[in-house]
Amino acid sequence: KGFVVLERRWVVERTFGWLSHWAGLHRERAGRLDVATGRLACVASLMAANALNNPA
Repeated sequence: KGFVVLERRWVVERTFGWLSHWAGLHRERAGRLDVATGRLACVASLMAANALNNPA
């Protein structure tokens, strides 16, 4: 039969794709929590702004 596509799985795949686009944020290498939190907040705000400018 093959595999069954799970509902809303594409959201997770898309999010990981965006995070890898932004310099590997899906696996943090900074080693410091404040740096990781700052980078993630910056990218999240850019992603939200992009979503507002380009509605689906």
